Amino acid sequence: MKPPMVRTALVILPMALIVSLHWSCDHFRTRARAYNLDTVSPYGNYSRDELELRDISDFYKRVFGGSEDDYWTEWSKLDEFKSGSVTLDRIPYLDSWYPERQKGTNIEGALTKYDKVFNGSELLATDWEAKYNSREEPSWYGHCNGTSVAAARFQNPLVPVGRPVGCEQTNTCIDFFEPRDIRALLSEINMNAKAKFISGNRCRKPQSELDALPAIRTDPTTMDDCDDVNPASFHVGLVNFLGRKKQPVIFDMNRDIQVWNYPIYEYSYTSEELATEELALERLGLNLDQWVFNPDAKSWQFIEMTISYRKARSDFQGAGTKPDPSKLVYTYILELDGEGRVVGGEWVGESRRSHPDFLWMAFEPAPPTGSSSRGNPHVDVDEVISIWAESVGLDPNNPFRDKPGNTYDIRFYPKPDIEWGFVEGYYQVLLDGGSSGTIFRGKKSHLRIIVEEPLKKGSEVEVFLNGDSLVRKAPADGRLDLVFDSPRGVNYLRFEWFTDPDNLALKASEVNWEFRYYAM
Repeated sequence: MKPPMVRTALVILPMALIVSLHWSCDHFRTRARAYNLDTVSPYGNYSRDELELRDISDFYKRVFGGSEDDYWTEWSKLDEFKSGSVTLDRIPYLDSWYPERQKGTNIEGALTKYDKVFNGSELLATDWEAKYNSREEPSWYGHCNGTSVAAARFQNPLVPVGRPVGCEQTNTCIDFFEPRDIRALLSEINMNAKAKFISGNRCRKPQSELDALPAIRTDPTTMDDCDDVNPASFHVGLVNFLGRKKQPVIFDMNRDIQVWNYPIYEYSYTSEELATEELALERLGLNLDQWVFNPDAKSWQFIEMTISYRKARSDFQGAGTKPDPSKLVYTYILELDGEGRVVGGEWVGESRRSHPDFLWMAFEPAPPTGSSSRGNPHVDVDEVISIWAESVGLDPNNPFRDKPGNTYDIRFYPKPDIEWGFVEGYYQVLLDGGSSGTIFRGKKSHLRIIVEEPLKKGSEVEVFLNGDSLVRKAPADGRLDLVFDSPRGVNYLRFEWFTDPDNLALKASEVNWEFRYYAM
């Protein structure tokens, strides 16, 4: 099995960022931050703000694991992943971006049908969509972010689903949700998906203003909202999330004020080492007096990156299929310091004017807030997910952990630290009856593992304390208890799971975790 992952209760991070793309294709409200060349950090200097990279590094560990899953910046490690992709089955499906000028997600009546079934035929969801998501201008307003999240995290709906639940057996269905209806509802609820910025900020200038700017920044130490995303952040983000972890990431394809979010699900690149600053400047088309590089840079790599992404349509032609991807090629130079870490980057050629605006990872949809840009408050997230799960043959009560049926490695936004010991959909760990990550000595420590359905049959867990095995045993009746002595100070509990051959789709990366706790 693969090395386990680590969750720590000692790092406090911000609460989930909810995808707030004003009218879907108008994105996050952010402030400009300079590309600070004077910042000295063990995490690398390519981040415009040292805290940005520290934050994404800590967040990465919380999503995927611990020290062995650090957010890589070393070129020698990154270059092991010259190509990366999601698993073949997880290629996003094609769908509409549900333009506002065409009635949004009610274009084909999905919300009206939802109202009939769940809102007593009162047109609550329908009228809300008409009121808030039906503007004619700008013409690009729609639900591209919701569609991107839906296609990246959910299998394409396959068969119609009747409601209320079980009505098909008794011939009492009020109505049936066709696959096209379910896709529309998925796009709607994912307008309020939790998300994490990997890098970049939204540019709010129209293309005409960007065209008037010089190709080379007048101040090379500053990279504002219309210069980012920094190519180094872009490269490192793709390799860590998509290359190493096979997780799709979403990007705003447009550098200007328009926002077009699409999921990237494959990349490949070629690299060429540039031994001197002169060669790097020559590739940029600059003279030495136009120096733009990070002062810590000691070597350079020229990159030609090709990404494959799923572009949405304004209509429904081919909806639900997986046609050949749309592709883009970006060229840029990466700057490496004396220890071989990526510490900066510059776009090259046409990519100076045409590059992504920001990069983010999507998580589960949160309940709508009632804000016009955060999902329809009259559409219940759990109801929609239940309909979708039934359409694709998964357990409606726990579709993301329905193994081996659901082969997707679905990640959830990390729980707050006060919920130490919780592995979403699989098991919970309690120490002395609590989940604070802190216990008192003076007696033996009591560990309880409470398992959920995917681990109840044919599974064993080996528990390690500070690297030493305590027990390997199958949970009985959904739980496992053991007692042991905890040394004073910081300790590590590791859990490695072993399953029967019928549960091969259960990935070690999803269930093997290490928790740190403190014994006082």
